[in-house]
Amino acid sequence: MSPQEGRTGRIGLALSGGGFRATVFHLGVLARLAEQRCLENVEIVSTVSGGSLAAALVMACNGMRWPSSAEYLDRVLPAAREKMTSQDLQGAVIGDVLRFPLRLLHTRADEMSRELQKRWALTGRLSDLPEHPRWIINSTCYETARNWRFERGRMADSSFGHTADTDLPLADAVTASCGFPGLVGPLVLDTRQHSWTRPEGRVRSHYAFRRLHLWDGGVCDNLGVEGMHSFLNGWEQNVDLLLISDGCARSRPEPYRTWNAPRRLIFGLMLEEIRSLRFRALVERARNHDDQVCYFLIGSSCQDVLRFTGREADMERIGGYVQSDPERERAAYFQTTIRRLRQPEFECLFRHGFEVADYTLYGCYPERFRYLGYGKSRAHVVQPEPVRPLAWMQRVSAALHG
Repeated sequence: MSPQEGRTGRIGLALSGGGFRATVFHLGVLARLAEQRCLENVEIVSTVSGGSLAAALVMACNGMRWPSSAEYLDRVLPAAREKMTSQDLQGAVIGDVLRFPLRLLHTRADEMSRELQKRWALTGRLSDLPEHPRWIINSTCYETARNWRFERGRMADSSFGHTADTDLPLADAVTASCGFPGLVGPLVLDTRQHSWTRPEGRVRSHYAFRRLHLWDGGVCDNLGVEGMHSFLNGWEQNVDLLLISDGCARSRPEPYRTWNAPRRLIFGLMLEEIRSLRFRALVERARNHDDQVCYFLIGSSCQDVLRFTGREADMERIGGYVQSDPERERAAYFQTTIRRLRQPEFECLFRHGFEVADYTLYGCYPERFRYLGYGKSRAHVVQPEPVRPLAWMQRVSAALHG
């Protein structure tokens, strides 16, 4: 490692929404950071939906503590891989609805929270979280139409106010962050059980809403950058380098279909344009104000990143060791789901996250981040060759006949 390598300063980490596609993509990004002992430098983590699931899984697999880089590679990552390829959160939630059909008319947030506690061991209260790094869990408040944030010692939005009473299950906060309409639904928060302070500092004498409905954080900010980035002032004061891991859904070009047009316009084109606007704002801060940022975009190719960062000369040296274009597109357009992942699905998404972080960090800051290569990493898992039916029969025959 060169004298400059690893000197990242204080890191702010934003993990986007996008179901398990984003969760596993983020796990790959974290693995690349861990390879260079950067997880110790993370000061603040802001998460949405699938990103909240990723951070929750990491914490749950490490005794509810943020892991060191060695702990992540040696203990957390194998445990996270096992849970995501053996346990089905989506099936468990749907199973509860099938057993109790009337629940279809209500939110499934309670069931989702219970499954996170049972299957992922996501226990404890929000107030039990460690002080470092600061973890912001983002959701959306239906009543105020604002971004709602859960933290260790505070939960609030800019309209309703805030409370320091955070004695609620951590699994509830994570569920609110990924409460996508349809499958999970909102977490219902009884405001009368907490004392609230108005934004201007006066204690509330009444409650504008007795109950708040907290939905998927991606409705307001699917990147999770709002809590760390100001269009006027740049990054948080205690952040030197902002890393954004974007595993959001990508929209494919497709012919017009009347029945699908509203869904595509709202959940595809509109959300993608909002993400594009945020990306342009971040690029503007980086180019015109010297704020340091790396943006890990799912689906981006090594060639595109090196060309964008002016390092085309490295394409031949690096480009031959990354995922093929079909595998990269398979990761980018993977469905938004929280079902159990097959092992090849997990590895495809995980490797893509690792590699996007690898060549993006190198492209943006080569003096601090060398290009590592997935095959040389400790996170690399060699996949066994699939056994063809004929080969399997030949092996059985050989075993039977000595």
